[in-house]
Amino acid sequence: MQLPFEPMLLTAADAPFADPGWLYQVKWDGVRNLTLIDGGRARHWSRRLRERTQWFPDLAGLARVLHGRRAVLDGEIVVMRDGRPSFAAVLERDVSGQLDTRKLTTAPATLMLFDILEYEEQQLYRRPLEERLELLTRLIPEPDSAWQVVSSFPGSSGPDLFAATTKQELEGVVAKRLGSAYTPGLRSKEWIKVKRKQRIVAVICGFTAPVGRPGGLLAGAWDAASRLRYIGRVGSGITAEQLRLLKAHLPPAPRPFDYEPSLRDRFSGPPGPVIWTEPRVTMLVEFTEWTEEQKLRDPVLIGFSTEPPEAARIP
Repeated sequence: MQLPFEPMLLTAADAPFADPGWLYQVKWDGVRNLTLIDGGRARHWSRRLRERTQWFPDLAGLARVLHGRRAVLDGEIVVMRDGRPSFAAVLERDVSGQLDTRKLTTAPATLMLFDILEYEEQQLYRRPLEERLELLTRLIPEPDSAWQVVSSFPGSSGPDLFAATTKQELEGVVAKRLGSAYTPGLRSKEWIKVKRKQRIVAVICGFTAPVGRPGGLLAGAWDAASRLRYIGRVGSGITAEQLRLLKAHLPPAPRPFDYEPSLRDRFSGPPGPVIWTEPRVTMLVEFTEWTEEQKLRDPVLIGFSTEPPEAARIP
């Protein structure tokens, strides 16, 4: 297989199901990663085909585990913070620019492996899922601080596993059909993701005022460096009356960010006219996950909050 190529994608579902014809794995809150082991070297690419090898030298030792044999692996890079995977923390590592070597100690990465697509010139992506997993586990039998093979659970235990991950505030679970092949670049119903709904306190930093359609709230939160970051446009769950009242109580102000944020969303397009405000009113927002641009995916307003603005923090 010639890297880079787009990995197999998952189809979202609302709830897990119990089915012995499937297996379940924990869904880790990280960034998707394809790895090529070749010539004694490990190279890494993102889902969007950007090589990130230089940002993760802590993963280089994986080539030694495979004794330099050529392999193509699929997985997810995570960085732990306060005992749980932190999407914000892994994004701090997965950036362009000069590598901050201090992060190798303060924010070490772990590669969670869940598939092998090639080994010693054998193409494996058409082989049954369980056969690929058996080979992957045999090649990497012992976990390391920098990599490990994701555990698999019987399909009958899917709802119980999802309940356990929810209790531990993990991202969710993935269900994979036994016997399934790997289909690069396609969103397959053979792999299904079920994600825990997450909530965050955000501060209102402005409004959109499009013509002929409802507007939305521009959300912000402070990062670990106490810098206010734009985290997304919240359009769902807001009534026209709520928008009217907010605009009346939050007069226009200079842009609260020290940079020009990109307000374009994946599906809704350009936001139209924007009115910035002082970041002093907070809201509770539900969302499915963080994007690789460190924005909220599918945000919905739950309600306004009595929390002070400084409570709006990126976890």
